[in-house]
Amino acid sequence: MKENLSFTKINRLIEVLTDIYEYLDMIYSDRNVQEEGIRNLCGRILREDAEKSLAEVSVQELKKSKAGIRVSALTDAGYDDLYKLSCAKDWELLAVQGIGEKQLEAIRNIITEFINRISEYTSLRISDDGTDMDNDRKDLIRAIHIFRQCELIRRDAEGTRVEYRDFIELLSSEPIIRSRLKWLFSGRKAKEHTILMLNEIVSFCDSSVFTRAKVFTSQYSQALEISQETAINDYERNSAYYYAIIEKIGISGTQKPLIYSSISAELAAEIDAYPLNIAGFRGALRAYQEFGAKYILHQERVLLGDEMGLGKTIQAIAAMIHIKAEDAGSHFLIVCPASVLINWCREIRKFSDIDTYLVHGTFAWETFEKWQSLGGAAVTNFETMGKIVDYIDNHMRLSLLIIDEAHYIKNPDAQRTRNIRRLDNESDRILMMSGTPLENRVEEMCSLIDFIRPDMSSEIRSLAQMSSVPQFREMIAPFYLRRTRDQVLKELPEIEEEQEWCLMSTRDKELYIYDITQNDFAGMRRVSFRDENLSGSAKAGRLVELCDLACEEGRRVVVYSFFRETIDRVRSLLGGRCAGVICGTTPITERQAIIDKFSEDEEGRVLICQVQSGGTGLNIQAASVVIFCEPQIKPSLTNQAISRVYRMGQVHNVLVYHLLCEDTLDEAMLIRLGEKQSEFDTYADRSVMAEATDNLLDREWIRQFIDKEREKYLPMVV
Repeated sequence: MKENLSFTKINRLIEVLTDIYEYLDMIYSDRNVQEEGIRNLCGRILREDAEKSLAEVSVQELKKSKAGIRVSALTDAGYDDLYKLSCAKDWELLAVQGIGEKQLEAIRNIITEFINRISEYTSLRISDDGTDMDNDRKDLIRAIHIFRQCELIRRDAEGTRVEYRDFIELLSSEPIIRSRLKWLFSGRKAKEHTILMLNEIVSFCDSSVFTRAKVFTSQYSQALEISQETAINDYERNSAYYYAIIEKIGISGTQKPLIYSSISAELAAEIDAYPLNIAGFRGALRAYQEFGAKYILHQERVLLGDEMGLGKTIQAIAAMIHIKAEDAGSHFLIVCPASVLINWCREIRKFSDIDTYLVHGTFAWETFEKWQSLGGAAVTNFETMGKIVDYIDNHMRLSLLIIDEAHYIKNPDAQRTRNIRRLDNESDRILMMSGTPLENRVEEMCSLIDFIRPDMSSEIRSLAQMSSVPQFREMIAPFYLRRTRDQVLKELPEIEEEQEWCLMSTRDKELYIYDITQNDFAGMRRVSFRDENLSGSAKAGRLVELCDLACEEGRRVVVYSFFRETIDRVRSLLGGRCAGVICGTTPITERQAIIDKFSEDEEGRVLICQVQSGGTGLNIQAASVVIFCEPQIKPSLTNQAISRVYRMGQVHNVLVYHLLCEDTLDEAMLIRLGEKQSEFDTYADRSVMAEATDNLLDREWIRQFIDKEREKYLPMVV
C-alpha cells in the first residue's frame, strides 16, 4: 500500500484543498473592494449630476467671488450659467475679453466648489423605473446586485469557512512527506504520520464541509458573472434594497437632521450609537428605519408616528430581532386591528425567524398557550385581548408590547384601552404605532402618552397651543418620532406597492364557500365584497382604514375594482367621502368633469373607478394613493390603472395597496402571476405572445383551482 502512494496526486490534492480555501477566504476579502467600487460609482454619478445642475446657477454668482471676473463679458459671449462655463475649453474662455489666466483659475475653482457643495447635499437617484439610464447608473445597479448576492453567500458560508480554516491550519502544522525520495529516507513514525494525515485529507474531501465549500465558491463565481440585464430587472422589483446598500456603504445625500427631525443632536448621537444587532434580519433597512429601530430600543417606551408607507412594521420587527438575539425566549405581543392580523404574521415570517402565533378565532386559546410556553411573537386584535389579558397581567413578562394603529386606544374609558393599560408593568418595552399625524391633536396624543410617559401628559396639555412650533416637538422628541416621506425618501422612485392581507370574517368565509359550491369563479374573485352589507367585510374594513389614513395626510385616493357590484357597495360604504364614480356606463363627456371635481375638492377625497374604465384615457395625478379591491386577471389592467395616477405631473409619492384574503383565490392568482411573470417579461410589448401571457387565467386552471377549493373548504360544511 505504501509503495503505491502517488505523491503527484497527493500534492495535487493538497493544492486543490488550499486553492479552494484561498478562494473561500477571498469571498470575504473582496467585500472592501466591492464596497469601494460602489462608492466610486456613486461619487461619479453625484458629481455628474452636480455638474448638470450647474445650469440652474446663474453666471451672476461669480460677482460675489471678488476675483475681478468680468461677468458681463461672459454673458455677452453666451455663458449665462455655470454649466456652460464648466463645459467650455480653457482657450475658449481666454478668448473672452477681460478673462486672463488668473480669472480662468478663479472660475475653475468656483465651479469646483459649487460641484462639491451640490454633490454633498444632492440625493443620489438611480432611476424611477430602470429605464433611460446612463452607463454609470447601469454599472452601479450591477455592482450593487453582485454585492447583494455576495453578501448572502458570505452570510451563509461563514460557518463553513471557519471549519475549513481549522482543517487547513491542522494540515499546515502537521508535517507530511510529499515526495518519493523523502519517503525512502524517512523513519517509520514519519511515514505512519503521513498515512494518518492522508486518511484525514480523504475523510475531509468526503465531508459536508468540503462539499459546501465547493458549492459556495461556485455560487460566488456565478454571482460575479451576473449580467447587467438581470441586475436591472432585479432593481425594478427591489429598488429599496439598492438605496439601502448605498446608505449603508456611506453614500447618501439624506442629511441626519432630516432623519432625526426635531430630536436634539445629543439624543440623536446616543441613539445612533446604540449597537443594533439585526444579523437575523432578512432584508435591508434604510438609514431612517435603522434609526427608528434603535430609537425603539434605546428609548424603550415610545410612539412611532412615521407617515404611512415608511415601514413602521419593519422597524418594529428589527427591534424584535435585536431583543431575541439577546434572549432567545423573549415574548412579543402585537395588538392590532383585525384587518392587519395576517399582514403582521406574514411580515414577521418574511423578515425574521421569530416563531409567530396568530391568537385569534376558534383556536385562539390553544395558540396563546403555545406562545406562552415557547415564546416568540403573538399577534392578536383588540377584541381578543379581552380574553387573554388576565393570563398575561401578573403572570408573564413581555419583552416588547406593540400596539399598532394606536389611536384605537385614545379613549381612556374604552374597555380595549383598559385591557392594554393593564400590561404596563408586564412590558419591558412598549411601542405604539400610528401613521396619523398627532402633533395637532394634542388631546389624542396626551391620551396615548399617558400610557408610556404619564409624567409628561399634563405638561403637554398645558402647552397645547404650542403644538405647531419646534419647541413643542423638541419636548416630545424623546418619546414621539415622526418622519415624512418627503424628508427621508427623496431619492427613491415615487411609487411603492404593498399587499394588504386581510383575515376573512365568518360572513366572508360563508359566502366564499357558497361561491365554491356554485362553481362561481367570478363570485370567488369578489371575496369579502359579496355581502350587500359590508360591515362584516375584512377587506372593506381595511379599505376604510387606508382611506382614513390618507385623509389624515391630505392625500386623495383612487379605489379600483373590476366589478360594478363591488364599486356600488364601496360607494355606499364611503358615503360623503366619495367624490364620484367612473365606470363603463359613465358617459365619456362626464368623466373629465368628475375628475376635475375630485381634483378641486378639499384634500382627502376618494374617487372610485372600474378598472377597465378608470385605467385608460384618464389622468388622475391629484390622487397619490391607489387601492385595488381584488387582483386583476391581466397585469396590463393593473399597470394601466396605476399609470393614470403615477405619470408626468405627479408631484407626490404614490402608494399602491392590493387588498387580499389569505387562503382564497386572491392568493392563488398571485402565485399564478408569479409563474407567468418571467414569460410576460420576456414577451411583453414585443409580440402577439404578449397578449397570451398577459392573461393569467385559462379555463383549465380555473377548473383545477375550483376543484382544490372544494376539497379544502366543502368538508367544513358537510
